[in-house]
Amino acid sequence: MQITSLGNCPSTLLADPMAVDGETFRAYIDATVSAGFESVSLWAFHLMFAGPDAASVVRSSGLDVGSVEASIGWTSGPSDALAAEIDGLVAAGSDLGAHIIGAACLGPIEDQAAAVDGMAAIAERAAEADMLIALEFLPWTGVPTLAAANDLVAASGADNATILLDLFHWIRQPGGPDLDLLRSLPGERISYVQLCEPSDAPTMAVGEIENEAMHARRLPGAGAVDHQAIWDALDHIGSAPFVAAEVFSDELVARGPMSMARAVHDACRAVLP
Repeated sequence: MQITSLGNCPSTLLADPMAVDGETFRAYIDATVSAGFESVSLWAFHLMFAGPDAASVVRSSGLDVGSVEASIGWTSGPSDALAAEIDGLVAAGSDLGAHIIGAACLGPIEDQAAAVDGMAAIAERAAEADMLIALEFLPWTGVPTLAAANDLVAASGADNATILLDLFHWIRQPGGPDLDLLRSLPGERISYVQLCEPSDAPTMAVGEIENEAMHARRLPGAGAVDHQAIWDALDHIGSAPFVAAEVFSDELVARGPMSMARAVHDACRAVLP
């Protein structure tokens, strides 16, 4: 397989990814362009907090928008609040030409059947706009593994319910990487791959994994990911995912957004097929 377009998750360029305004938004978009990325995956609430010009800043940058993230209210099942959440994400994504809406579970799942119904509900809303839902598994949550994510999206019965494969989570998932499972999936099941790495350290406690995920990821090629095995598996199943960097690293953030974006871009390009 060959990946020709590379995206960036620019929230990673901020010292505090949960805090953004118009100035920092423009700065991270400019840094992403300057580094050579062709596209972005945007956190939807950043578009709101960056002010009324945020969408025009993205459009004028020339960057494609591959994904808007993330639906988190689906785990309790369909509700008016969930409908409002997914409709807002679909509207933001449609406005900027995104084809993927990210989804994640941030805590435990109390009712698996309700979560399946919630996934089906957001997928139905996304399908009306010809968009995919990409579920990201996080090792410290109710969807901790690729297997758990696959079971959930398959149970939803939605053709547009897919999986986001974050390579940090791929390594740190309970039980470790499962290439046999990845190679058995339908190609369209993996719609989005995020490039990032953990250290080579052995299995870590859950709290340590979450802290590492948000503060100490490594550049692609500097950790434990076997990229060739990933690309071979995706090629084997005929997957053609959107690919973007998501390197949360306090050490890299300290360099400033321009320097960090260039380092992340160059490291990602070095591991692409």
